[in-house]
Amino acid sequence: MNHQKLIKYGLCCLLLFLATGVINAQDEDLFEEDDFVSNVFNYGMLVNIQTTETVPKGAFELRIQHRFGELDVTNFKESVVDEFLGFDGSANIRFGFSWGISDKLQLGVGRTKISKVFDFEGKYRILRQGEFSGSPISATLYFNTAISTREFPEVGPNEFFEDLETPFEYKFSHRIAYNTQILISKKIGEKIALELNPSILYRNLVDPGRKNLVFATSFGGRFKTGLTSSILFEFTKKFNDRKNNYTDPISLGFEIGTAGHAFQMFISTSNQIIEQGIYFSDPLDYTDGKILLGFNLKRTFWNNGNK
Repeated sequence: MNHQKLIKYGLCCLLLFLATGVINAQDEDLFEEDDFVSNVFNYGMLVNIQTTETVPKGAFELRIQHRFGELDVTNFKESVVDEFLGFDGSANIRFGFSWGISDKLQLGVGRTKISKVFDFEGKYRILRQGEFSGSPISATLYFNTAISTREFPEVGPNEFFEDLETPFEYKFSHRIAYNTQILISKKIGEKIALELNPSILYRNLVDPGRKNLVFATSFGGRFKTGLTSSILFEFTKKFNDRKNNYTDPISLGFEIGTAGHAFQMFISTSNQIIEQGIYFSDPLDYTDGKILLGFNLKRTFWNNGNK
């Protein structure tokens, strides 16, 4: 199946899913708040991937996401001891701010160190899992546009566009990459929550031999170990544009979360933070002992005095 047919098929599935979501969303108006499953996740993200949770209406959320330098556990002294668990290595960090426009709509903006990327995101919840009846899942639409602000490298005299005739020159559109996802989650009992995120990503400018359009999905979840603590895991799968020996990113972490705070510590195999970075870069190969440490911090503020 070529890309055009795959895109058409994906769009048809998306439209069908949206139509079903609109019908169920209208039905939600007949339910009280207690009829829905609450706190599927403590936070709008697991480690790197989104969850179906949105910022509450009238609330403001600050996010700090940090990735330390690469570790090679096969070279313990130099990489782990001398580099002090990667603290001395090249790090990546993102500051993000999100606002709850309504009970269903969230808007946000962030800035990431690597490639000096500003990103603008939107989340719209279309389904909520019912406690005893209604929808068996929660579903949220997510869209993110990322714009790199780093300086373009110099263009050589023998560089051309794909037609091999037009001299290559950089354009503003080359800075932009897009990410569209359907976020689907399900809470199972009081301890387990699972997340599945089919994704379509597009980057306007890629290196020769790479694909602009990428199809991917991510799967993750949490297992509650206490009243405020959980174990987190996630796995991301890229279906095309895979180079030789490409290893899909994985993450494993521990979370402490309350209504207004969430703190996550984890090991991961990607120093990228937003999905456009994760899927258009090469992750670390954990089979060769390459990993990194990181943390996420979330703080929610309410402007109506309610917490």
